Amino acid sequence: MSKNLYGSLYMTLSMFGYASSDAFIKYIGLILPLSEILFLRGILAVFLLLILTYFRNELFVSVDKNQIKFLILRVTGDVGCTIFFLTALINMKLANATAVLQCVPLALAFSAAVFLKEDVGWRRWSAIVFGFFGVLIIIKPTSTEFNYYSLMALMAVCFIVLRDLSTSRLNESIPSTFVSLITALSVTITGLLFLPFQTWVKPSFEIIGSLSATAVLLILGVLFNIISMRTGEVSFIAPFRYSIIIFAILYGIIFYNEFPDKLMIFGSIILVSAGLYTLYREQIKKEL
Repeated sequence: MSKNLYGSLYMTLSMFGYASSDAFIKYIGLILPLSEILFLRGILAVFLLLILTYFRNELFVSVDKNQIKFLILRVTGDVGCTIFFLTALINMKLANATAVLQCVPLALAFSAAVFLKEDVGWRRWSAIVFGFFGVLIIIKPTSTEFNYYSLMALMAVCFIVLRDLSTSRLNESIPSTFVSLITALSVTITGLLFLPFQTWVKPSFEIIGSLSATAVLLILGVLFNIISMRTGEVSFIAPFRYSIIIFAILYGIIFYNEFPDKLMIFGSIILVSAGLYTLYREQIKKEL
């Protein structure tokens, strides 16, 4: 197979890892409070990342002073998006929460234009507006189904944008494994800090196994994502990110009896179409 096909396969596996982890979290969230989930899952994730970082000789890294602020913003974005998205995920339909998150490429293009003064033509502006219209269709703000958990999913998007924009400002000399370790440690500490405010529930062996699975699947999702972006052309591989919606719909139907309605499917089609067009225009701009 060509590098692009390998890259698309790795990206699809990455989305499978993310969607599978989310499906487990939704189940665990019905039993354990969020703070406990973040803390227990974080312990295993930090342990696995410590081993990986140690063997890659990337455990101790010198970070320039001017890079510390971007590292802090990156960690803040990841902690924020984790809290808001998992809260929305546990209380919304799995596919709906996942679909809302797919407006991230559009939100990134919007933020880059507004805050970083990047040149965004009328075509991409139209795609951004069109895509956010798709998000409104998914969350249905005028229906009885709408609640503040839908707003939490949108807040998660804002924190993801903060995370990704600050990540783009990090020097390439800072290893990805080191950044992932710092982030995982920060999320774990956040869970620990909130533990006193929520009732501790003694986890069963089944729940501990499920939490372990989420940690492993999440790390696999991250690793396959990194591998995919280093294997082929980004313009070819990036659209396969949207395969996560298919996985989320299947998990929702099989495990939670959550069938997507027509508006959710229609909104997702609009959102994905806008995202793909934005990626296409970005590629055209790079080639000019």
